[in-house]
Amino acid sequence: MKKKKKIYWSLILCIIIAAVVFPFSVTQMRDTLLKSGQSMGAEVASKYGAREEMYTEQYEYLLNLLEYQLRPGNTIVDTEQFMKNFLNMADETMNLTGLEIYSYIDGEIAAATPWEGDVSYHVEETDWYQGALRTDGIYYTDVYEDVRHKTEVVTLAKRIEGTENVVAADLYPENMADSILEDLPDQSHYFLSDGEGTLLNWHVTRKDLSKEEIQNRYLGFFHDIKAGKHASYDSSIEGMDGKQRGVYYFELDNGWYSVITIPFDQLLEPLKESWGMFLLVMMFFIILLIAFLLLEYRANKKARLYNDIVRVLGNSYYALYMIDLNQNQYFMLKGSDYVRERLPQKGSYDALLDILKEIVEDDTYQQFREAFARDNMFELTRQRVRDFGGDFKRMFNQEYRWVHVQMLYDESLQQDSVVLCFKDIDNTKKQELSRMEFMQESLDSVDQMAKSKNIFFSNMSHDMRTPLNGIIGLTNLAMSNPEDPERTKDTFHKIQGLSNQLLTLINDILELSKMEQGKLEIRNQNFNIRENMEELVFVYQTQITDKQKQFDVLIHVDDEWVNSDWSRIQQILDNLLSNAFKFTEENGKIRLQVTEQKDSNSKFGKYQIIVEDDGAGMSRDFLKKIFIPFERETKFGAAKVAGTGLGMPIVHDLVIKMQGTIEVTSSLGNGTTFTVMLPLEICNTDASGNTEQSGEDTTDSVEELDGNGRKVLIAEDNEINMEIGVEILRMFGFEVEQAWNGKEALDLFRESEENEYALIVMDMKMPVMDGCEAARQIRHLNRTDAKTIPIIAATANAFTEDIALTQKAGMNAHISKPIDFDVLKKTIAKLLK
Repeated sequence: MKKKKKIYWSLILCIIIAAVVFPFSVTQMRDTLLKSGQSMGAEVASKYGAREEMYTEQYEYLLNLLEYQLRPGNTIVDTEQFMKNFLNMADETMNLTGLEIYSYIDGEIAAATPWEGDVSYHVEETDWYQGALRTDGIYYTDVYEDVRHKTEVVTLAKRIEGTENVVAADLYPENMADSILEDLPDQSHYFLSDGEGTLLNWHVTRKDLSKEEIQNRYLGFFHDIKAGKHASYDSSIEGMDGKQRGVYYFELDNGWYSVITIPFDQLLEPLKESWGMFLLVMMFFIILLIAFLLLEYRANKKARLYNDIVRVLGNSYYALYMIDLNQNQYFMLKGSDYVRERLPQKGSYDALLDILKEIVEDDTYQQFREAFARDNMFELTRQRVRDFGGDFKRMFNQEYRWVHVQMLYDESLQQDSVVLCFKDIDNTKKQELSRMEFMQESLDSVDQMAKSKNIFFSNMSHDMRTPLNGIIGLTNLAMSNPEDPERTKDTFHKIQGLSNQLLTLINDILELSKMEQGKLEIRNQNFNIRENMEELVFVYQTQITDKQKQFDVLIHVDDEWVNSDWSRIQQILDNLLSNAFKFTEENGKIRLQVTEQKDSNSKFGKYQIIVEDDGAGMSRDFLKKIFIPFERETKFGAAKVAGTGLGMPIVHDLVIKMQGTIEVTSSLGNGTTFTVMLPLEICNTDASGNTEQSGEDTTDSVEELDGNGRKVLIAEDNEINMEIGVEILRMFGFEVEQAWNGKEALDLFRESEENEYALIVMDMKMPVMDGCEAARQIRHLNRTDAKTIPIIAATANAFTEDIALTQKAGMNAHISKPIDFDVLKKTIAKLLK
């Protein structure tokens, strides 16, 4: 009776709590829904505002472009004709219905579509003209009536730089697209107005309202919006359809307002369902409480304990034994087939251990018996160890499987009693062992990577010290034999070769590092592959006579103009050809073949490049690791040839990056053949995108440059580099003025006379101000020669992104350090031509 009474009062208490809590919950839910509605409405208003801005940005783009074209520095003979041509171009390229553009230049209107009243039209008195003069950028008028079409219009106007002249474009609200309203929330109203509240676009559910009625009702709450009265999440208005609506808005950058109103009954729709949910929950709760009233405990404590243990653990464990440590007895709650056939449900614990000996793996039984001996389990219970166990192998149907045994102890059990649980974990254990094996393999892999890294740095250190040691030694020899000019000349020639070798190694290491970091970039441009190949071949043909080697070239391509990265293709060819010349003895043969494999179903052509030589060749073992950094063939004649071991890994990564393939066949003493297949996009014209390589004439003589006493400004912070640069420029016949950082160079140029300097050579990395920033500020100076003077970037950073930075800063060319005499000379000659 007491228990039933307790449940009865619990039911009453739950009902009272529900009656108090539910109204409060409804209020909180209403506030949450309204706040969520405010967030959604503001987001929708912002989204539609952004769409409207995208539409007006087309006008701004055209206006900025037109203003730039009409600046005083640009020569336009017939402004009105130019405006017509510009309007035709805009109509062809942009979907702007009813576009009107015009300008007011030197007191006269020039329009793409002239009208008869423009002569008597007082432009200086108009809002758009005055607003453009006082605004730094594009000025938007409020909505007003167009004098020509007698319809509402918004004018966008901008002052032409350096003048009192103005260009303008008319935006007619009636032409603004309604497509942006396709995903407007159900029953929502949308309004777009200028800063004074004049509607430009709108959408309401009532179709019987006139424009004037909609405008007047909109002004009624628009002024409240500007006054901040609708900033609260629960503020509302009575909508044009008579419904209570929340107001949400967004102010555009041009001062327009995007406004959304959403009915409260839409936002609070979930509240209607909450009552039904509440009744269902209450009904379930009451039924649950009533069910508890019907329950009775008829089983005794011991039976209930045994049943609970068997029910909970029975599905997870194949055997359960309760062990009475005082009596050294077991009680079999659940046993395996093997044990049940040999032991009674209750008996001596020692007998159970003897049976387990027959099925537990011999290597682990003794450890098992010691761990689960009666005395050891006594000690564990005294220490309050509640979970103790381990894994071992046990025989199942003539095969050993992994089993987990666990001793469970709790004070709720009989005094000094524990439960032994046996669980089949064979699959889990094997997976765990597999993971451990995988982790060990991963650790071994990390160790191997660390060793490879150490080997890499060791090889890099060795390969950098080798030429560096030669440079230092040869320099000392040259200094000790100044009276022998022939020997000194030969020594400097060797120093130059070792310097180039060291530079190649450094560039290869940096290139390889970029590839490993995933920063390798492919910059595609249009170029003529035949012309570029012929120019590249010309460089290597100069080595034929000196080294008495035969160089055969076959270029057979039908589609000569392609779109790809010629600098990367040249890098691949340079590595392959230089290796071919390097590893081929005198009177040997090198062959370059370039052919095209057409595919009529694709815009890409497959261009096959074969580099073949009859030189030293490579062993079969080395071919397996030819694309691994710092690996080199060391057998026979190949060991005598200097190399970094980085060229082939770079070639391989470049080919893969360009989605091509590379194959190599070779044997010692019989030469090597590399076959590269690159998919290149075929171009139908050479009208754009010629690469720098295809635009240069490599056969031009570098002897044509004559400085003729013209002044050159050089900026460099390193004294040695400054001395070298000054001497080279003076050798070219120039007068040189020096600056030790970008700020000095900028100041010297700013203080110089117009066209005083013929050229600027600018280092990129300098203190105070770097070269790119100095070049950028020189280009922005208000003087004519600042826009035209050639600027050459000279830096040790010779990668694509560095070249892009110099181009963005307004530099005309890029020379990498150490400076190549002939390259610098040809670059200057080209810029001053």
